[in-house]
Amino acid sequence: MKKNIVFCVDQRYVTQVLVAIKSLIANNDNMDIYIVNTDLPFEFFFKFKEELSGTNIRVIDWKISEDELKWDASFEYITKISYARLLLPDLLPDLNRVLYLDCDIIVTENIDELFTVELLDSGIGMTIDWLNYRTLVNRYNSGVMLIDCEIWRKNGYVEGLKAEVENRIETDMKADDQHVINGYFDYEDIYELPIEYNAQHGTTVLAVPQSYLDRFGEYAGGKIIHFTGPAKPWGDWGVIRGRRQWWEFNFMSIGQALQKNKEKQSKQQFLVYTRTENLRGILELSKAFPKVSFIVVAPTKASFKVIRLGAQTNIFVKELFKKEFYNYDDIKAVLMIGEYDDVKKDSQFYNKLNIPVLTYKDLAFDGVDYAYEAENVEDMVNEVQKYLN
Repeated sequence: MKKNIVFCVDQRYVTQVLVAIKSLIANNDNMDIYIVNTDLPFEFFFKFKEELSGTNIRVIDWKISEDELKWDASFEYITKISYARLLLPDLLPDLNRVLYLDCDIIVTENIDELFTVELLDSGIGMTIDWLNYRTLVNRYNSGVMLIDCEIWRKNGYVEGLKAEVENRIETDMKADDQHVINGYFDYEDIYELPIEYNAQHGTTVLAVPQSYLDRFGEYAGGKIIHFTGPAKPWGDWGVIRGRRQWWEFNFMSIGQALQKNKEKQSKQQFLVYTRTENLRGILELSKAFPKVSFIVVAPTKASFKVIRLGAQTNIFVKELFKKEFYNYDDIKAVLMIGEYDDVKKDSQFYNKLNIPVLTYKDLAFDGVDYAYEAENVEDMVNEVQKYLN
């Protein structure tokens, strides 16, 4: 699945968007990263084209006219290019779904699962704003937005948002992009994304109510870390969460980001334990996750049908397997997907090692602690996805 990711940036935030892009590359692939801009020089993009040649990642120079951006919110840290996020379905007419990201973010894990979110009729997915989640006027943070462009075009949202900006400027209401989006959309029309996709650690250093600390203060994770507010990792603040990671990506080259991604992929392994040749869904899993290694092991001699699975580029077959002596450090989970073979004791062995065991409902044994029992192959594919980071 191709992921369409968009940044809107001017020359003030070149360093920050470079860091954000490298963090994406280090943790994800199969991406078209659009840089919506009016003034970035071609040299900014030349190195990406050179380094990313032969990969399934592109960084695209998407120039727009300054005439598209006629508003000025007069905020110290918000410039005209910030309003481009309101126009994305029109600026990128061939795209059906995009993930907009602010430049002051880093991506720390794989975010494929975010692109499978069903927005239903909402048209937009956002996380709550950590400082303003209780307000009636600014509840959702606009730094990470999953946008269904087709719904926006169908409902004329871009024109509606333009009118919202104009009205707010004329009536002296707050007219920055976040207030505009929150003011235009009814809250029931916004799909609320999990906070792990917009962990706003920039606000945790501020003087905030106890209710804020109770809800967000201990949240140290985040697949996408967003440095909201005045506390930025490239500034003088020394206690902000995610600061060290930002600097690591800052000093990392594009090539090193790609290598980091490659190293992570090499550790994406699932053990397929079997005593039969009929492995339900193994080819579908192989196709769904081409960069994941599926290691098929059998404690006996394997049939030719099983041996031939090794013709797939990401399936590896090992017969006469001794489970007691294997190194499981890189194994995400054990798949017990052999049809109607007696692997109860084998499954219990992996329970004792605290390695997740996945199977199908009709293949499950009593007395085994399964991490998941899938209904069908599609369900198993979706569950395996959750183990990938």
